[in-house]
Amino acid sequence: MSNVVIMVWKQHMNAGFGDLLRGTIYLHKLSRQLNFELIVDTQLHPVSKLLVSPPHRFTDYVVEHQSEINDAINKTDEHVKQLIEMNQRATNANPLLITTNFIDDYIHAPSNECKLFMRAHLIPTHEFNGYFNERCKAFRISKNYSIAHFRLGDQELNDNESNVHQYRQLCAMINVQLTTVPNLYIMSDSLQFKTHLRERIRPELVHRVIPTHPIHLADPNADIDSMRETMFDFMLLTNACIIKTLSRYYWVSGFVNWVSHIFNVPLVDLKSTMTMKTCAVPRASARSVEVRSMPLFRTNHRLRMR
Repeated sequence: MSNVVIMVWKQHMNAGFGDLLRGTIYLHKLSRQLNFELIVDTQLHPVSKLLVSPPHRFTDYVVEHQSEINDAINKTDEHVKQLIEMNQRATNANPLLITTNFIDDYIHAPSNECKLFMRAHLIPTHEFNGYFNERCKAFRISKNYSIAHFRLGDQELNDNESNVHQYRQLCAMINVQLTTVPNLYIMSDSLQFKTHLRERIRPELVHRVIPTHPIHLADPNADIDSMRETMFDFMLLTNACIIKTLSRYYWVSGFVNWVSHIFNVPLVDLKSTMTMKTCAVPRASARSVEVRSMPLFRTNHRLRMR
């Protein structure tokens, strides 16, 4: 009988970094319901070169039994529970190796215990921490900053497609907001959009568009330098006073959603009065998100309690 479940972070084209975070959050919640020990193993994912990998007693076992990792990406709650319960009833004492992106609650924050558990696996290495501080200095990141995050879609992130009409809509509004809202920085999954924006806003505001080259962390062809830039964005989000996000999809970007939940960063889902073309998804994949009608940005936000 085994009562150990190991969530293995590994690259999977249907599971970005936010997907792995939410799957880990779900398993932590499930560990309290089904009474098993949850271990997170990050060594098989390249992001482990940037984040501290907490050692555990099954480190070698995971490497030696990679072929036995249960792929539970895009599987149901019932499927994941069945795998765990079957392993608990098994006569061997081997841990269950699993990779999942399932989450049963996309909107509400996890428990404080879960937040601390997650943060323990999101600590930058000494080298990456130095890189982060250098980049913050180079990008002139102010203290007590806010982030406006624009999720423009996988076509732009993965295929480098452009949507100039959409850029023009966003550019006019952002130019005004950067002028009126202090310490606001622009982040996006679209390098093309950021390049377009930097070429058209006032020169003194250009440094407030974060010029990183984002990638999908599940891309097997991504090199460590590209991953480092994307993880810079992630770490910048974790330290923000507030995140305000606008997505072309019907759901909030998981990249910012789980940062908000884990690090207690206030998150505002922005749906402005401007018309922004959204992408439809199959009903089973869509997630319900409450949309509040409000001005796009406000300066009187309340700083979070850490």
